Amino acid sequence: MKVRKACLCLAGCLFSLAIRAERVPMKLWYDEPATEWMTSALPVGNGEIGAMFFGGVGREQVQFNDKTLWAGSPTQRGAYQNMGDLFFDFGTPEGYAGYRRELSLDDAVGRVSYVLGGVEHVREYFASRPDSVIVVRLALPSAKGALNFTLRLEGAHQEGTKVVGHTMTIGGTLDLLSYEAQVVLLTEGGTVEAFPDGLKVSGADAATVLLTGATNFDLASPTYTRGGAEEVHGRVSARMAKAAGKSYEELKESHLADYRPLFSRVDVNFGQGMPDYPTDVLVREHADHPYLDMLYFQYGRYLMLGSSRGGQLPSNLQGLWNNVNHPAWECDYHSNINVQMNYWPAEVANLSECYAPFIEYVSTEALKPGGSWQRVARKEHCRGWAVHTQNNIFGYTDWNINRPANAWYCTHLWQHYAYTLDRGYLRDTAFPVMKSTCEYWFDRLEENADGRLVAPDEWSPEHGPWEDGVAYAQQLIYALFEETLSAARALRVHDGFVQELEKKFARLDNGLHVGSWGQIKEWTREEDVQGDNHRHLSHLMALFPCDEISCLKDLRYVEAAKVSLNSRGDGATGWSRAWKVACWARLWDGERAYRLLKQAQHLTDLTVVSMDDHAGGVYENLFCAHPSFQIDGNFGATAGIAEMLLQNTPKGIYLLPALPKAWADGHFRGLKAHGCFVVDAVWAGGRLTEVEVTSGAGMECKMYFPGRSIVRVENTRGRKVGFVQSEDGMVAFRTKPGVRYRLFFETPLNG
Repeated sequence: MKVRKACLCLAGCLFSLAIRAERVPMKLWYDEPATEWMTSALPVGNGEIGAMFFGGVGREQVQFNDKTLWAGSPTQRGAYQNMGDLFFDFGTPEGYAGYRRELSLDDAVGRVSYVLGGVEHVREYFASRPDSVIVVRLALPSAKGALNFTLRLEGAHQEGTKVVGHTMTIGGTLDLLSYEAQVVLLTEGGTVEAFPDGLKVSGADAATVLLTGATNFDLASPTYTRGGAEEVHGRVSARMAKAAGKSYEELKESHLADYRPLFSRVDVNFGQGMPDYPTDVLVREHADHPYLDMLYFQYGRYLMLGSSRGGQLPSNLQGLWNNVNHPAWECDYHSNINVQMNYWPAEVANLSECYAPFIEYVSTEALKPGGSWQRVARKEHCRGWAVHTQNNIFGYTDWNINRPANAWYCTHLWQHYAYTLDRGYLRDTAFPVMKSTCEYWFDRLEENADGRLVAPDEWSPEHGPWEDGVAYAQQLIYALFEETLSAARALRVHDGFVQELEKKFARLDNGLHVGSWGQIKEWTREEDVQGDNHRHLSHLMALFPCDEISCLKDLRYVEAAKVSLNSRGDGATGWSRAWKVACWARLWDGERAYRLLKQAQHLTDLTVVSMDDHAGGVYENLFCAHPSFQIDGNFGATAGIAEMLLQNTPKGIYLLPALPKAWADGHFRGLKAHGCFVVDAVWAGGRLTEVEVTSGAGMECKMYFPGRSIVRVENTRGRKVGFVQSEDGMVAFRTKPGVRYRLFFETPLNG
């Protein structure tokens, strides 16, 4: 016993050293300027406005967006728009040395540095959320009075640029929206000369350029607008005046103070430090280096913070970064996978706040009296709401009604509660939408020949016949009914609606049927084609992102899901591969999930739309290539990696359920689980050594450690905490809010 205690104490010390070790820097970096917007420019964003910088030497381009800038209306689809570009012309030759262009994910700061004519040039770029501006800083650290350049602002809609003093302005009106962008130039030393479409800087020590923009979009308004051009101008001007009153150091300090605490919540390390070669070389020649997986995981979190903080709109098909006025698929909200996948990592990657724009979008549109989503339902003679596949920001919805999407959206509303246990949110926001959605299906479901309730005339996106009771619809409606009942129990609601829901849920077909060749059936009557390699996995909703198919439930469906996935094959476009990573992780096959992750990281430069299995992958800036660029693949990959490390199961939180051999040693800190638990873990040789859990809500913590024994649980004061442990690996212990708990494993002498 004394020997065992000594081993446990040593393990605890090792855990403390490993889990508190200095974070490995998370950086994308390159030794040359970007040449293509989609493939090599680098993104910054504050959740509502964003920019892409190229890092040119003779000429720099900073392209920028506002997430609410759309052409279109409630009756016209339109498209997400480019807002404009900033151009810096330095009038210098391209002969330079020591070039480095980088993006720090830890700080959300871009940086370009090089030496030209013996003088070091340094630029920094960031999008500040506290000050609502994009900031570009230009400096010559070793030279005074040598900074010279011209600055031009160009709108993307043939607007004229207005120059007054050190301020440049563009603005206009699209089909529905008024918009404006302003740029202010602040210099240290030197002179500034205005000319008709720009500003000229001569002999400055340094310069700071501030950029911001806005529209009069208002999701809650019946007209989707509030105020006009004058209101937008006043808002943008006030924002700019406040930011311009601060020094560069103050702007950067407030940005870092806002961003760093959010990003640093999670650290993932697969036993490797940062390599000394550029990111494009990393992807092209060293794709098996674990740092790429660490970086790719964190890049998804970075992009989520950059595209989904505040505002009224979720991330679109490209987050918020877009440099054209006619982007692929209009850069819209596709309801049959894409907008949902954008939010798969939000909770587990400990960025619950980033869910807010998606939740506001869905809850506002679903319950808007007489809104377009409700009108879609009325055409079906149903209460509640429904959507088609393609959606703009004004409620316009078209191309193939996608009725089960309302249930799919509601699974997200429920997940936010499952992770946060915010009863006020559940009562006031989620449950009313979930109830309305259930009422839609109360009115639509029909009884089949077996006496089960099924959804008539449904599809399996984006192929095959339309039939009654297809797996895609049934599995999602089943999840909706089950989670709404759970919500009702959490809120202690048991009214007539809940009673009706209980009765219909008992009769509902769950969409899980094994077909003639051992697969999960996709359709009810049409025979599934073995070898069908379609990119959508819609008949496997119950596997992921839902959880009715589980290795801890009915294994018949687990095996059938494997047959279906094998039939689909490992080829796919960007987001589809990410989905497959998550599915194989859910099946506890880490090697298969890892192999698909490596395929998803295949370097490509194809920027035109292609559905070819071999065309997808990543660009050198790590944007996911569908192709073209679709950000859902980035978010899906982050969720898939998290799924390999932590899963919520019927027996509790399961750590390292799909760990590949390539990640045999490592640790993570800060991943989140159901019940408002935050988990840290260390492993060696593929085997957990220590675990810490922080309780956010004081619930009982249940964990699953198959084949392992826990010998002690301690709180942060070193006091023992009582726990129960079953033979199948379940461990449970009570917690208090805000308290950390350390779990100690039985460790053999040679372990």
